[in-house]
Amino acid sequence: MAEKKESVDTTQFRRIHKVEVKKKRFTLSKKSIAMIVVIVLIIAGCLTGYIITKNSDGYATKVSGNKDVITGDVTVSKQGYFEYLLDQSGAQKTVDNAYNAITNKELPSKTYQSQIDEEVKKLEDSYKSYMGSVESYATSLGYKDVKTFREEFVTPTAKKTVLKNKYLKEQYNTILKNYTPAYIKTITVEKESIALKLIKQATSQEAFDKLMKDSAYSSNANDYKLVTSKTDTTTLNKRIKNNLSKFSSMKNDGVYPTVIKQSTKKYVVVYVYNTDKNKNKDTYINDLGSVSDIDSNAEIFYLKKYKFTVYDKKLKKEIKAINKKYIND
Repeated sequence: MAEKKESVDTTQFRRIHKVEVKKKRFTLSKKSIAMIVVIVLIIAGCLTGYIITKNSDGYATKVSGNKDVITGDVTVSKQGYFEYLLDQSGAQKTVDNAYNAITNKELPSKTYQSQIDEEVKKLEDSYKSYMGSVESYATSLGYKDVKTFREEFVTPTAKKTVLKNKYLKEQYNTILKNYTPAYIKTITVEKESIALKLIKQATSQEAFDKLMKDSAYSSNANDYKLVTSKTDTTTLNKRIKNNLSKFSSMKNDGVYPTVIKQSTKKYVVVYVYNTDKNKNKDTYINDLGSVSDIDSNAEIFYLKKYKFTVYDKKLKKEIKAINKKYIND
């Protein structure tokens, strides 16, 4: 069954983001990339006397001056430096601000706060394991205290994860169709006759697992767990991946009835499990969340839902360079 399309009022959102995109003065994020930080340190004493040209909205568009900043073998023009900051920080910052506004609208506290808190805890636990404390991690990123770090980075990041999970749940059938996911285990052998014998012996998952542990096959046995149309062929043999739609469409757990011949002239027996996608929905959602482009696809979905619009041509171009699907022409 196709997902029900939800009608949303985007008027307020569009008004807010017209103001944010056109009116908000350019500011540097605390998470500016290392290259910017290095350049700032090098030229910190050389910025006096820059002329800032602004349009009628107060939006900085040009920096002028008759001297370039030279550091070693690198020459950085003032306008080039300014536009680099605008392009790199401005474009991503605009998308981040828009998406943060969307997460706040999509995740009312009354319904989602416990999930957000859980994700915040997971993030902070990972920071503690990495740096010993959240405070140390926050300081390493340039935040003045944990409170600011939590408000400006941790909580927005946690909300993005919760919203991604909401996207996976609400668009589940569409995602299954687009990614053709399947859980598979394989045994690779030298002869087709052996592969055919294994197919007959693999009468259940327990039987297949036992064969995988057999010393005759264990070195060439793999549990790939979830594979999708996005799984790289360096991880999953192309001949196996070519049959992914057949694995994904299986209604019952069991051995795939056809031996797959690889280009190396070896033979693969495939066991497909977790085929009931309704019963195993939580498992699929959890694992699909790690697929390479799920995060960006969730962002694209919600940016389109709320008709994300950018009115500045240069900024729009830079945002499309990040991901051309973020903005509709």
